[in-house]
Amino acid sequence: MRLILLSILLFALSAGGASAKYSFCNKSSYALSAAIGYVDGDRLATRGWWRLRPGQCKVVLTETAKPGRYFVYAEAIPGHKGPLRTWSGDTALCVENNGFFNLRNQDVCRDDPMRQRKFFNVEVTEAAGGAWQTDFTEASTYTVYSAEVAGVQRLLSDIGKNSGDIDGAMGRETQRALANYRKEKGLPDGYNIDDELIDALIEDANSSEAKLGLFYCNKTNNAVWSAVAESEGDEKYRSKGWWKIEPGDCAKIIKGALGKDHYYVYGLIEDPAGERAMTGGEKNFCTNLVMFNSANDLSCADQDLDEAAFRRVDIGGAESATFDFTPAMFATSQDDAAQ
Repeated sequence: MRLILLSILLFALSAGGASAKYSFCNKSSYALSAAIGYVDGDRLATRGWWRLRPGQCKVVLTETAKPGRYFVYAEAIPGHKGPLRTWSGDTALCVENNGFFNLRNQDVCRDDPMRQRKFFNVEVTEAAGGAWQTDFTEASTYTVYSAEVAGVQRLLSDIGKNSGDIDGAMGRETQRALANYRKEKGLPDGYNIDDELIDALIEDANSSEAKLGLFYCNKTNNAVWSAVAESEGDEKYRSKGWWKIEPGDCAKIIKGALGKDHYYVYGLIEDPAGERAMTGGEKNFCTNLVMFNSANDLSCADQDLDEAAFRRVDIGGAESATFDFTPAMFATSQDDAAQ
C-alpha cells in the first residue's frame, strides 16, 4: 500500500520577511527518507536523502524556490513493519539507494530501475515569494507535536515495546512504554521525547528489520537481473522484478519476517555475449523487459508480458532466508537458454 496523501502548503511571509527556501515537514507517524527533484540550469537534478524524524521540519534547498515545477518523494525507513510506505507519484527520477546524493545526470539510472523512484509533482507559484513547504501527511491528521508522539508510538510498536494505539496522544500506556525504553537504553528518566530517543528507536527498528526478509546474493562474475514470485493464497502468485545485483553484492528482495513456506526465484546473467537465463525452473510466471509486478490470475499473453520458468525455494517457515545465484544455475549459452 502506497501512502500518497500529502499536503503542499504555502509559507506565509511574516511582516519582517522570511528567507526564501524549500522545506519538508514530516507530519506523519513514520520516520522518512525524502528527496527532491528540480531544474538546475539546463538539467534536471535530484537531491536526497534527508532523514525526517516524525514531527520534524527541515530546509532542503536554501536557494529561492522559483515558480515552476518541483518533484518530491519520500519513503518510510525500512525498520517500520509492513509493506514499504511511500509518498510518491508518476515521475521516475534517479536516486542513490544509500547515503546522501546530488545527481545532475538522469541517465545514470537508465539501466537500473532499482535506482529510480516515482516522484510527485509540486507546482510552486509566483505568490509564494520564493519560500515553499511540502508536508508529508497520513489519513490521520497530525500536528507537528502529535506526529512526533505517533511516530514514537509506531517505533516502539515496531520493536515490540508497545502494543497501544498509534494515535498521537501521550496516554499512560505510551508514557509507561517510553519510561521503560529510556531506562533500558540508559537515557535520563522520564517519558519526554527528544532527538536522542527517536534516533535510538530508529536504530533499533532498522537493526531488527535488517535481519529479516528474503535476500539474494550474486556469487557469479557478472551482474544478475533477479525476480521473485510469492504466493498470495489459493494458487495465486505475484511475480516482481527486476533487481540488478552486481557480482559479490546482496540485495533484500522482500522486507520483514517472511510469512510463506516457499518462494519462486528467477534470474538473468548480464553477459557481454548476451543475456543468459536461469535454468531448472519448475513453474512459469510473467516477466517483462522493464520493471514488472504481475498477478497470475490472467495469462502472461493476456497481460502483454513474457513468461519464464522460476525455481522453487523452500524455506520451511523461517523469518529470513538467503538465495545465492551461482554460475551453474545459468545456461551456458543463449541457445541453451532458449531450450
